[in-house]
Amino acid sequence: MSLCIKSHHHTIKLTTALPLLLSTTLMAAVNPQEEDNILALLELMETDIATGTPLEQRYTPAVTSIVSADEIRRSGSRTLFEALEQVPGLHVYPAKNFVMKPSVSIRGIHTDFNSQVLILVDGVRQNSGLNGSPALHYTIPATAIQRIEVIRGPGSALYGADAYSGVINVITKKYEHIENEVGARYGSFNTGEGWINTRGKAGDVKMGLTLSLMKSDGDNSRTINVDQQTIFDGIFSTSASLAPGPLNTDYETLYMSADASYKNYELNFITQNSRKIGTQDGAGRALDPPGDIERMNMALDFKHSNTTLLKDTDIKSSLTYTFYDALGTYNIYPAGATLPLDTGGALFTFPSGAIINAGAKENSYLAKINFIYSGINNHTLNFGMGYRHEKLTTTDERNFGSGVVTGTLTDVSGTDFSFLPDKSRTNMYALLQDEYTISNSLGLTAGLRYDYYDNFGATVNPRLALVWKQSDATTIKTLYGRAFRAPSFGELYFRNNPVNLGNPDVQPETIDTLELSIEHQAPVHTKLNLFYYQAKDLINSATNTDGTVSAQNNKDQNGYGLELELEYTIISGLVINGNYAYQHSEDADTKQKTADAPVHQMFAQLQYRINTNWNTSAQYHYIGKRYRAQNDSRETLEGDSLVNLTLESRNLWKNVDILASVRNLFDTGYREPSLPVIPSDYPMRGRYVFAEIRYRY
Repeated sequence: MSLCIKSHHHTIKLTTALPLLLSTTLMAAVNPQEEDNILALLELMETDIATGTPLEQRYTPAVTSIVSADEIRRSGSRTLFEALEQVPGLHVYPAKNFVMKPSVSIRGIHTDFNSQVLILVDGVRQNSGLNGSPALHYTIPATAIQRIEVIRGPGSALYGADAYSGVINVITKKYEHIENEVGARYGSFNTGEGWINTRGKAGDVKMGLTLSLMKSDGDNSRTINVDQQTIFDGIFSTSASLAPGPLNTDYETLYMSADASYKNYELNFITQNSRKIGTQDGAGRALDPPGDIERMNMALDFKHSNTTLLKDTDIKSSLTYTFYDALGTYNIYPAGATLPLDTGGALFTFPSGAIINAGAKENSYLAKINFIYSGINNHTLNFGMGYRHEKLTTTDERNFGSGVVTGTLTDVSGTDFSFLPDKSRTNMYALLQDEYTISNSLGLTAGLRYDYYDNFGATVNPRLALVWKQSDATTIKTLYGRAFRAPSFGELYFRNNPVNLGNPDVQPETIDTLELSIEHQAPVHTKLNLFYYQAKDLINSATNTDGTVSAQNNKDQNGYGLELELEYTIISGLVINGNYAYQHSEDADTKQKTADAPVHQMFAQLQYRINTNWNTSAQYHYIGKRYRAQNDSRETLEGDSLVNLTLESRNLWKNVDILASVRNLFDTGYREPSLPVIPSDYPMRGRYVFAEIRYRY
C-alpha cells in the first residue's frame, strides 16, 4: 500500500484550465477523442518522476512541478525551454563558455557546461557524455509535448549521474494524447514552424506520430560591439574583428517522434536533425558569420512491463539506444587575424581565419530492469539495476596547432593532435527504494543507489523523505537527498584546445540537500518550499601556473532559499497564478556570491476565459540581479522584466484553432551574463510576434 490517494478520489488543482475543462464536460456529452483528452489531463494529477511509481503530485517525496500541454499553449511558449521559465527557481540562460547553448540553472547551481540538471525525454537521458549537457541547439517543439515534469532538488538516488540540482522529464505526445491535427506558425525574424500530429490503430497495435519543421533567420538586432578579436586587434594592431555585429542565431530543425504499443510492449523513437545553426558569439568568443553547426540526435527505447511472472511484482524492463552526431565548422578567429599560434608561439596572419572543423559522434547503450514489489503490507519496494556503455569518437580538422603547418587545413583526427581522443566508459548501478505507508496520513520513502564507473570508481547516493498529510488540504514534506555529477569526457580529456583543456584527475561533484515543503490547497492554492544545500568539488575552468586553462574541482558552494507558488480563481473563468523564488549561494571558502544566477525571480500570469471559444493570458517575468565572477570587474547585472500576451480561440471555425502571441511586449533590452571579453553582455531576443493556426481532423 502506498500513501498515494488516487486522483479520482481527490482533486488537485495543477493547471488553471483543468477546473474549467471538468465543469464544461459535466454539462455536455463528448466524443471518444475528447474523452481521451480528458483522461490525459486527469493523468496530470499523478507522476512517477520522484519514485518510479505513480503518486499524486502533492504526495511525491520531492519538490515537483508539472507544466501541462494546455499551460504551454496558453502561455504562447513555442519550445521546451520557453515553457520551463514558468517553473519557480529555474532559469534558462545562454551558456557563456560555448556558442551560447541553452542551459538551466536551478537554485543558483550551475558551472561552465551546466550539466547539473538531468534532462529526460520519456525517461530517456538526453545529457551527452561529451560535455554532460544536452546537444547543441537542443530543443523540443511545444506541439510535441504532453507535459513537463520537474524535480527541483537531488535525484541521483533514482536516476544516477547529473540528477544533481534537478530533473526535467519531457513526456511527449503519444497515441493516447494525440489529436489528429496539422498546423503552422509564423512570426518575427522570419521564424516559422509547420507540424502534423496523427495517430492510428490496427487491432491491439496503437501508433502515434508527431512531426515538426522549425526555422528562423534569427534576431539581427542582437548586436555586440566588442568581442575577443577586438581585444586581439588592440594588442597586435590589426582590424580583423567583425564587431560591432549581430549574434548569429539562425537555425533549421526537423523533429520527429513516433511510438507504437502492443499490450505490455512499447517502442518509442525520437530524432532531431538541425542544420544551419548559427554560432552565436563564436566558438572563440569572436563573431563568426561563416560558422555553421549541424547535428543529429536520436533515441530508440523499447519497454516491457510484466505483472504476471512474479506474484505482487511489476517487472519493468527497457533497452535504450541513443546516438548523437555533430559537426561544427568554426572560424575561431576571423580572416585577417594575427595571433601567436605559429610554431614556438610566433605571430601568424590567417588570411582565411583560424579554422577548426570539429565533430563528435556518441553511441550509448542502456539495459535496465526494475522489480516493483507490493506483497508486504504498507510497503512498495523498488529494486533496480542497469548497465550503460558510452562510446565517443571525434573528428578534427584545423589550420593551426600541434601537428599542423600553420595556415594549412589539416585533418588530425585519430592522432595525438586532435581536440579529444576517442573514449568510452561503462556505468553499472543498483538501487533499492522503499515507500512505506506508516499510517493513512504519514508516508516514508527511503532509497539508496550505488553507481560504478570504470573511469573514476564508485559513488553511493541515499534519499529520505517523510510526507505528512496534515489534513485534506495541507501536506508537509521533509526531504533529504545526496546527488552526484560524473565528469564529462571533455572535462577529463580535452586537449590541443586554445580555450579549455581537460584534466583526467577531476572527480565527481557531490551535493547534499535538505528541503521543507508545505502545500495548502484552499482557498488559495499555496506552496512554500525551503531548501539548503552543500555542494562540493564543483568542476570549473581555472587557470594553471603555466597559463593554460583546464577543468578543476576548484569550488565548494553552499546555498539556501525559498520558492513560493500561489494560484487563485478570482471569479469563474478568471485565474491568477504565479511564483517567487529567492536563492543565496556562495563559495564555501571565500564567501564570494555565485555568479550569473538570479538572486530573485518572479513569474505572474493572469488568465481569462472570455467565452467557450476565446481565452487570453498575460505573463510577467522578473529576472533579478546577477552577481559577477570574482575576477570580473564589471558592475552587477541588474534585473530585467518581460511581459508576454497571448490570445487563443478554440473552434473559431469547426475544428480550427488560432493563436496569436507577443513576447517581450515592451521590447526590453534584456541581457544575460557573458565573459568579460564581451563586456556589454549578451543581448537577448527583442519583441517577437507570431500567429498560428491548427486544424483538427
